[in-house]
Amino acid sequence: MEPWRPNPRNPMDRIYPKTFCFNFPNLLYANGRKLCYLCFQVEREDDFSYNDSDWGVFRNKVHPLARCHAEQCFLSWFRDQYPYRDEYYNVTWFVSWSPCPTCAEEVVEFLEEYRNLTLSIFTSRLYYFGDPNYQEGLCTLRDAGVQLDIMSYDDFEYCWDNFVYNKRMRFQRRNLLKDYDFLAAELQEILR
Repeated sequence: MEPWRPNPRNPMDRIYPKTFCFNFPNLLYANGRKLCYLCFQVEREDDFSYNDSDWGVFRNKVHPLARCHAEQCFLSWFRDQYPYRDEYYNVTWFVSWSPCPTCAEEVVEFLEEYRNLTLSIFTSRLYYFGDPNYQEGLCTLRDAGVQLDIMSYDDFEYCWDNFVYNKRMRFQRRNLLKDYDFLAAELQEILR
């Protein structure tokens, strides 16, 4: 397989601390941060309790001949891993950028296929939050039942503990929450 071809079926186990600290801070303007990382956890309900969990990290593929956003990588992988649409799933995403309008629409279509799936998206930053098309995409997700929120301290700590090769180093803030208050207020305004 050519190295530029997307391979969405193989999530990474974890990302490196520098990658996390560079790509995940709550920033209004994130210059140089063109990659989107999606950390996920899938829980499958069995007899009214969640007892099966799967997790990993996807990164968008940016080759001009085969682009694949992190959300699209996850959706393709999930369909292959969990073909049974009548089971109950609880899916959580922690993303470095909020979904674009195209991905938002694909997620809504995915949720129509998997009616017994709940999705929570915790995003570090809002992608083009002043653009009405991107705002509409977020509202479309909300209307489809997706829980949307800006990543908080607890979310960053959870990601650090579960999705980062942290070598048992304790989580430290490292300015990850710089523009949290503004982004949280902006998201609430968009979803109002």
